[in-house]
Amino acid sequence: MLLLISLIIIFIEFLLYPKYILWARKKQFGQYIRPEGPDLHGYKQGTPTAGGIIFIPTIAILNILGFVFLKDFIFLYISVSALLFSFIGFFDDFKSILKKDAMGLTPKGKLILQISFSIILYLLFSKFFSPFKLNIPFIKSAIDINSIIYFILYIFLYTGFSNATNLTDGLDGLAGGTFVISSIFTILIGVILFNAPIFLLFSIILPISIFLIFNVKPAKIFMGDTGSLALGAILSALTTYYHIEFFLFFTGFIFIIETLSVIIQVTSFKLRGKRVFLMSPIHHHFELKKWPEENITFRFILINLIFSIIALGGIL
Repeated sequence: MLLLISLIIIFIEFLLYPKYILWARKKQFGQYIRPEGPDLHGYKQGTPTAGGIIFIPTIAILNILGFVFLKDFIFLYISVSALLFSFIGFFDDFKSILKKDAMGLTPKGKLILQISFSIILYLLFSKFFSPFKLNIPFIKSAIDINSIIYFILYIFLYTGFSNATNLTDGLDGLAGGTFVISSIFTILIGVILFNAPIFLLFSIILPISIFLIFNVKPAKIFMGDTGSLALGAILSALTTYYHIEFFLFFTGFIFIIETLSVIIQVTSFKLRGKRVFLMSPIHHHFELKKWPEENITFRFILINLIFSIIALGGIL
């Protein structure tokens, strides 16, 4: 019954995208390209955005069904995490469209909301994933961690990874494709170590995969911050529930590299007045080196796959 209902919901999601794309074009509900971005992206101006408004509710509904049928709190945790951070993203996308500018929320305003929602999630769900232990790749036994230190780590993970997935969403199919690989292996690690429900693979990965049908180059729709911020929250929920946060160094390798490239670029420019990359995040660096967009996307996803396989080896 669960699978049948889920397939119907997935089919409805598939049917909604063409209708949403058509509606968004008529209403000029499209992407505004940052002026400091690569000149190569000019043709993307006006492409319908905020596609996460379809796949995030789909993920939420499927996971609520998982909670109802399978009685596992991980599903409820993922649903609430995705919806809260998607709300931040939608607010950002909506302000950007109203202002007809790439900048929606201010960085400070976005960060305040991310931290606030992270605290709310911690208060709501911490009793379901205590005691506080961390599983480390290639080490068989978990290590204990102080609850205060873990709280700080928790807030840092949610805010950091939601920003990381947001930064990675700069090329057609890049953030979504990388997320699919990352979430598949993160869930598999949870299945092997803690008997996590296999339905997670269905409830998280299929909605994103349907979106990617319309998001690969040339993208007919972008996920916007509505989708990208929620992707980081979903990965954070998976890893904090099963205490496999450090596995994200491998399964979320590309997301981390994209974030580090921005940190390195900004730090270098402020301290030395010089840039390390032609442009950050790093996928733009390779664009300006004349790599085709689809080649960058494929190679980045492949690199993330390699590191995710290494992560899987870390528990065997």
